[in-house]
Amino acid sequence: MDAITAWAVSIMVSWAPPGRSHIRDAVETPEEGRARYEAIAEAAARVAYDPELDPVFRGPRGRATTMALLLSIAKHESGFRRDVDLGKGPLSRGSGTDSCLLQIRVGKGKTAEGWTHEDLVEDREKCFRSGHALIKRSFGACRNLPMLDWLGAYTRGRCVQGEPASQSRMKLAQRAPQAPLDDAAALAARAKATPHP
Repeated sequence: MDAITAWAVSIMVSWAPPGRSHIRDAVETPEEGRARYEAIAEAAARVAYDPELDPVFRGPRGRATTMALLLSIAKHESGFRRDVDLGKGPLSRGSGTDSCLLQIRVGKGKTAEGWTHEDLVEDREKCFRSGHALIKRSFGACRNLPMLDWLGAYTRGRCVQGEPASQSRMKLAQRAPQAPLDDAAALAARAKATPHP
């Protein structure tokens, strides 16, 4: 496991220790949960550290901050629960229209990228890519408000000053420990670790 994935897993474990859910379809051992967290963190890293994708935040650790926000949203929306992650059981879709760890509102339709509920649940990377795009749209729409409210279009569907759901997600991401590598070093390490055809 690379340093960024390990950093992300440690954040996830501190926010929602695995293996504690009593929801029938979410029950798993701490070891099973940690292994699943590693897969989630790697999927989030493939999005946040995709050199072809602009991060949500700027600066030498903008990609790390972007990843922390993706994970914060996932924690608030799903608690990283097994049932939501894997699309199992009646409680996995929130109000009945939401999909994957980020609870992206898809219903029976498709995301802007053309992905269905099944696509988002079967491929965590698609879930995070769709979430990343929604964050960017929300930030653009709500930029005239204080920064903590920039997720309002994501969480409420419109920009509202003092939006509690936006603020809680932004604050949790801000409290995440600093990534062990700046973006340039992390990108170089990930490129070196990725096998070339």
